[in-house]
Amino acid sequence: MTAAPIALLTDMVSAAAISTLSAARGLPNTVFFVSSRAALDRLFEPFDAGRPWPGRLVAFYSDVVVPQRYLDAMSLEPVNIHPAPPEYPGRRALEFALREGVGAYGVTAHVMTLPVDSGPILSVQRFPVTPGMTEEALRYLTWRAGFALMFGLMPTLAAERPLSPDPDLAWGARDCSEAAWQAALMEKSA
Repeated sequence: MTAAPIALLTDMVSAAAISTLSAARGLPNTVFFVSSRAALDRLFEPFDAGRPWPGRLVAFYSDVVVPQRYLDAMSLEPVNIHPAPPEYPGRRALEFALREGVGAYGVTAHVMTLPVDSGPILSVQRFPVTPGMTEEALRYLTWRAGFALMFGLMPTLAAERPLSPDPDLAWGARDCSEAAWQAALMEKSA
């Protein structure tokens, strides 16, 4: 039985861990990693909407923005594992959450679309944040939650069928972009 490949857009260590645990779960998919925009370009060079790539792209805590032409050139919906709950879309989510003193945080799995962190949400994994928690501790818990969410979703991501977003989950309107974070820092120093 052949299964669609899964390309992990992430760092090498995360890709190795996810690939190893996928194999240990008995999933038949070939899992490989794509570490950069240049590697993504090489992967999608021969594909387009008329001749789609036959696998699923999964971004795991990646800063690479996948161009629309690549999103259109996939036979299976691409997924992003975002290192924040839906209330915090954007690259600087963790910094905003710490600044606001949140009591809970989490990670979000969603269908990849543009603009970034706006696609239909598949699942969220939340955890408590204790008062005074350091940035390092919150990052550690975020990575743990991300791996737990990813491993829980692997059978779904490995399947060659459409994904089922959760209609009860939606993105918040907060702007956690790099530009918003820089503006907040400037405001604080003024």
